[in-house]
Amino acid sequence: MDQPELLAAPVVRSWLRTAADALAAARGELDGVNVFPVADGDTGTNMYLTTREAASAVRDAPADAGGARLLRLAARSALLGARGNSGVILSEWLRGLTVAATRGDSLGLALDVAARSARQAVAHPVPGTILTAADSAAASARHVEAGGMVGPLGAPARLSVLDAARRGAREAALRSVGTLAALRAAGVLDAGACGLVLVLGSLAAAQREVDAGHDERPDAVSEAGGSMAPVLLDMDLRGYAEPADAAPADAGTDADARPEEAAADDVELMFVLERSATAVGFRPGAVADALRADLDDVGSSVVVVGGGETADTTDTTGHEETDEGTGGSGTEPGAARPATQESLWQAHVHTADLDAALGVARRWVSRGAVSRVSVRHLAVPPERWTVVVTTGAPALAAELARAGAVVVLDLDVPPTADDLAAAALGAGTPHVLVLAPDRLLAGMPALVAAAADPGGSPPPEIVTVPAPSDAHIVSGMSALAAALDDARADDGTVDVPAAVREVVTGLRVGAGPAVAVGAIVKRLVAGSPTAIVTLLPDEAVPEATVQMLAARAEAVSGGADVVVMRTGRPGDRVGIGVEPLVEGEAPGTPEGVVP
Repeated sequence: MDQPELLAAPVVRSWLRTAADALAAARGELDGVNVFPVADGDTGTNMYLTTREAASAVRDAPADAGGARLLRLAARSALLGARGNSGVILSEWLRGLTVAATRGDSLGLALDVAARSARQAVAHPVPGTILTAADSAAASARHVEAGGMVGPLGAPARLSVLDAARRGAREAALRSVGTLAALRAAGVLDAGACGLVLVLGSLAAAQREVDAGHDERPDAVSEAGGSMAPVLLDMDLRGYAEPADAAPADAGTDADARPEEAAADDVELMFVLERSATAVGFRPGAVADALRADLDDVGSSVVVVGGGETADTTDTTGHEETDEGTGGSGTEPGAARPATQESLWQAHVHTADLDAALGVARRWVSRGAVSRVSVRHLAVPPERWTVVVTTGAPALAAELARAGAVVVLDLDVPPTADDLAAAALGAGTPHVLVLAPDRLLAGMPALVAAAADPGGSPPPEIVTVPAPSDAHIVSGMSALAAALDDARADDGTVDVPAAVREVVTGLRVGAGPAVAVGAIVKRLVAGSPTAIVTLLPDEAVPEATVQMLAARAEAVSGGADVVVMRTGRPGDRVGIGVEPLVEGEAPGTPEGVVP
């Protein structure tokens, strides 16, 4: 007799769609209480975008795919599309659940595996977060599964377990304000823990819907909207004032739980590591441990998720995990699956020293392929416009990120149109401007259209502007800053994309060795007044030479403002961009390149 799946296919399909909808509805509220580990206001958005990736993978899966296969597809997409600290942790929780489902574990044990997987992925886990909520959910589920509690009369066993898990997570979320000092000071619940309550509530709702219909065919639950009521948060996230006589936090448990200081130089670096499943050099599970330790030396909020096909953890029943991956299909519950061709890890770190963090990624290039490298600033994201750019210049990437861009960095595996589309779709703002070479922009419209969910939230407006060089990208960022300032002054009547496109397409560019910079600038400025000259020197150009080149550029351009930004690339060349003066405009450099 075939063993029933952990989660039937219609449950998985309905669950992930419902969870994405629930997180989409609550994202603003969750973002508003995001104070830990950094108060950057994006936990709800990141959890929504990560879950949306999983839901999209399931939506596009074959109609006859079983529940375990759907979970594997969802977990892989969530890992590759994870956003931010909370999204990466959520993707690992889903991966742990997938491992248990493929192995044929019980539901309570599967939630325990998911919770432990998420906790092990974090370099310095602290209480009162999504990790605590996952632990509490698993403990409540296993208690019910062991017969410690009885659900409503006639309730199916799986539903009782899931309802208990949701209650456990909710109780942990309500306790979070008394656990973390940052939450106590702000008087709020932990955003990640509350997000997990929605995810588990959606799973219970999906199971309840299927149980009520007594039908587990793959098409039993409608893919477009369905008849399920929306899953909502049933608790207040704010208003938890700290008592005047509250005892100080215990230094032994709360020292690592202080919110990070979001310094002006702090950025978030994420990248994907891919290695062959048969690669040697590490015992099972050691890749994540080693990468986590390397990143812990250069930053904070370190999370490394994913893995190969054999786990190095042991569950609480004493059974060794036989599957640490998320690929493949067609394996019966309880059976070990053959190795897939590659193993994937997603790495995440907050750092003030991007060069050191990128040094870690470069070292791992010798052990696998590093792709989907993205950098963004930890400041509060823009409200209306996000700009996505791509460059191979690491120092310039840091400057562009601090100016507000989401930077897709060419470090090892060159960025693709899919990488840019994913960054644009995950920006979290209603409008996104993408500055990149034509070859990457050509395929974006089709990718964005394919990713659209007919029953979900509408995608952002994505505007692409060809930017063949780093100089075009820098000028485009400056133009965006000026256009947004004008739009605010003119009540939004300014055509922001058109203003950026005009500057980028009118830019005159060149490049050459340092000794030729003066002659190149003189040629580029000939024939019209110049507003700005941008110099992008490589790493080997001495600082004294850079200063001399800047003075020379100012002289030959008739007193134009000169912007100098190091590329961080090896070599001794200098990229040059000359922006002609628009008629009626006074010369002058925009205030930085901050949009």
